[in-house]
Amino acid sequence: MLLGLHTYSLYLHGIGQAWAGFKLPWERQLTTFALFDLGIELGLDGFHIDDGVLENLDPIFVKEVGASAKEKNLYLEYNMSMDLGKTGTGIQHDLKDGLNTALDLGADVIKVGMDLERPSPRIGSEFDPRVMPYFKEAIKRLKVAAPLAEEYDIRIALENHCDSFSKEILWILKEVNHSFVGACIDTVNAWHMGENPMEAIENLTPVAFTNHFRDNRIEFHRDGFKVKGVATGDGDIDMKKAYELIKTKSPCNRINIETDMGISLENKETALRLEIKTVKKCIDYCRNVLNIGKD
Repeated sequence: MLLGLHTYSLYLHGIGQAWAGFKLPWERQLTTFALFDLGIELGLDGFHIDDGVLENLDPIFVKEVGASAKEKNLYLEYNMSMDLGKTGTGIQHDLKDGLNTALDLGADVIKVGMDLERPSPRIGSEFDPRVMPYFKEAIKRLKVAAPLAEEYDIRIALENHCDSFSKEILWILKEVNHSFVGACIDTVNAWHMGENPMEAIENLTPVAFTNHFRDNRIEFHRDGFKVKGVATGDGDIDMKKAYELIKTKSPCNRINIETDMGISLENKETALRLEIKTVKKCIDYCRNVLNIGKD
């Protein structure tokens, strides 16, 4: 298994998609090329990057980025959204264009999110009639894109983002029915749907081309609870079991660490230091507890 980093883990450094309306109160801290140097310093094997990392999507620049990664022996995966719910969470929403960007990068996997509007109540709402039109549109787009993905030798991985149940992802993949269209497992996202994360991981593992290897902790309060981002291994997801499932049951040969710590923005230097500290702690856990890269 190789070990990489989802670049959203460095969103406080300006390397990551401005998701859910977040605005960074200071300037970007790393260029794409400096990010690769940091990856080498941290002992990573590659990056799962979204369009927030790339300074622009000009094919000439994107090819330069891909060449730099190849020279440093770093794998790249590309992360994009179809933005079916018009939430505006990404730059690149057309699958054909996204595949062309991935090709220019030298990426062999493109993660695709649906980013659809999910009406309440979410809990127990698998295959709600109000979301079925989104799924049918996703199926249509994936069927059109699949032959191009095969031509490019780039696998499409549909994510169980914060808007879909694992069984819905499986149903979509069954309808698309193409060997180059599979899943991306996010080990935490099922919580957003009231789904058991471990069941979601087990459901999606056999068809997963990539992953977001993330941990969260539930903190109980007098008036309810909060799900808090933590370093890998510090939370309530059984990361050892999750890794074992991915390693033994899926076609994945990589683990992509992801963190979202909710670090205070009051002090820039402190925030940046804590973000890097968290990433280093995740890498240490994956290397020395899970033995990723040593097994």
